[in-house]
Amino acid sequence: MSVWNKLWTAVRGGTNEAAEAVADSQALRILDQEIRDADRALGKALDERAKIAAKRKMKEQAITTTQADIEKYTKAAVAALEQNNEDLARQTAERISTLESQLSADETVLAEYQATEKNMAAVIKQTEAKVENLKREVESVKATEALQSAQAAVASRHSGVNSSLGTAADSLSRIREKQAERSARLQAADEIEEARNGGDLDAKLAAAGIGGSAGNSADDILAKLKSKQ
Repeated sequence: MSVWNKLWTAVRGGTNEAAEAVADSQALRILDQEIRDADRALGKALDERAKIAAKRKMKEQAITTTQADIEKYTKAAVAALEQNNEDLARQTAERISTLESQLSADETVLAEYQATEKNMAAVIKQTEAKVENLKREVESVKATEALQSAQAAVASRHSGVNSSLGTAADSLSRIREKQAERSARLQAADEIEEARNGGDLDAKLAAAGIGGSAGNSADDILAKLKSKQ
């Protein structure tokens, strides 16, 4: 593959990734819009089905009326024949023929209405199931997205807390070191001040047996007790 082809492939790959990133970021909004469009389409389909159902009912009523007329004129034709009124019987028969033709046409239209209504009902049912399934998936995705966002926020705060605790512990260690250093300096200052006030001289005199508290030794106390006897 030439350098230009590789560059072109890389550019196309970057473009696809960018497009996918945009699509993913807008996925929920797009799905919500698709659901709204599907709901509107279902609403229109239900309206059309209602219109077909109304026409089917009207055609059924028309067929019922035609069948009743055929039955009525059939009885009339028989009565005319019984009266030997062939002309009236023929006219009645012609009327029956027209009604039967009308009945046949109406039954054909009724069958078409019934088939259309049945097909629409099946399609609407399938579409409703798909839309409901899509709604459940979108709700699941939204719930998962919210949960993961919450987990990410908690994880971020937990990381920040741990970082803060680590920083506080370091600060505490430094404070203790400074306190120990200050304590040592203060002790050294006390020793220096004591030396300035003759503390070292008193210690040297005491070590030489000079300047000690008189009459406080055990021998002195014992001598005093013997003299009182």
